[in-house]
Amino acid sequence: MSNGRSNNAMVASMLLFSMFIFYSEMVHAETYTVGDEKGWTYNLAGWTQGKHFKIGDRVVFKYNPRKHDVVAIIGNKYAYDKCITPPETIVYNTGNDEFLLSGGVNYFISNIPGQCEAGLKLAIETK
Repeated sequence: MSNGRSNNAMVASMLLFSMFIFYSEMVHAETYTVGDEKGWTYNLAGWTQGKHFKIGDRVVFKYNPRKHDVVAIIGNKYAYDKCITPPETIVYNTGNDEFLLSGGVNYFISNIPGQCEAGLKLAIETK
């Protein structure tokens, strides 16, 4: 009988510990402004260097909505490389768009013709 109680206590302790770790990660999530003071602009590939992005971090895209937009392409490197906005993808154009980073590589491009091809795109890898 006591063996069952100790197993239940162990399971409960492990669950509580796991919840604490998850909560701790969420509390320590960062918010990054893409491009820092320059904002969402061309040739940002070097902007990610030295930053350690995690799942749950947020990235904010600040830009002039009359000139640019942003599209999050989930898990589609081909679309990112070819500057293709997949069907049914939401195009954001508020000038202050925020995204929650998921696992792996998060791809962002401009949907305005010619801008992605000219370098208005960004890949952010989470660790």
